[in-house]
Amino acid sequence: MKKLLTAVVFCTVLFVGCGKNETTKTYEQSEKDGVVKTYYEMDDGTWKCDDVTYQHRLELSGKMPNAAKDSRFVVLTDQEGLTFEEVSKSLYSSSMKDVRVMEGSVIVEMK
Repeated sequence: MKKLLTAVVFCTVLFVGCGKNETTKTYEQSEKDGVVKTYYEMDDGTWKCDDVTYQHRLELSGKMPNAAKDSRFVVLTDQEGLTFEEVSKSLYSSSMKDVRVMEGSVIVEMK
């Protein structure tokens, strides 16, 4: 009887999972929509891209130097204070200091 109960518990854990974090919404890569990398909103409020989990999804807007119109970036990151200027500079600057600000972050949408 004890072996049967152990087997039932094991199977329940196997099929149900141990607190597995589920996907709430998927954002598929789409050139038309400006989604440059597929990413996921998780049911615990985190975000996932390329098997890396991030705490924040930032929507940043502003005007890049010499641009005719505003740009918009969606960034997954653990750095809550990232700014549009920092992200945009990381794209065009040749300075490693400017590029490093994006370490541990990923741009998932650009418009």
